Amino acid sequence: MKRFFNVEFAADTIFLKLATDVTISMCRLAGFNDSTAKDISLAVDEAVTNTIKHAYHFDKSRLVTLQFTITQEELIIDVCHTGNPISNTEIHLPDMEEYMKQYRKGGLGIVLMTRIMDSVSFGSNGNHHYCRLVMKRGRRHVG
Repeated sequence: MKRFFNVEFAADTIFLKLATDVTISMCRLAGFNDSTAKDISLAVDEAVTNTIKHAYHFDKSRLVTLQFTITQEELIIDVCHTGNPISNTEIHLPDMEEYMKQYRKGGLGIVLMTRIMDSVSFGSNGNHHYCRLVMKRGRRHVG
């Protein structure tokens, strides 16, 4: 059995709390414990922030859609948009040792997402683009 839930909002950072609150609620519905729910919401926050910043260049007239799918095996969260796409081939995770030596700021959102989630991928279906975050429903995450 699959459960679906979508929420759509303007590409404005004022809606980040809404995105994280909805994510935490959906994680709890999927049976994840509070700690895991908060971690997943942080990954969603990063994905939404990247969408607002990089796909839409802070154009508040655009829309972001969160699509939640709960299955027996996993929680799938798609952060969807119609802005500038990114592909899996464009993703380059930094060498953290080198990153720290350079005292850089920013650019770690995807690293954070990949450390939290079981999988992170990017794709497109025509003009609709998404960042897919997947967390398996296993014992380590159950509340």
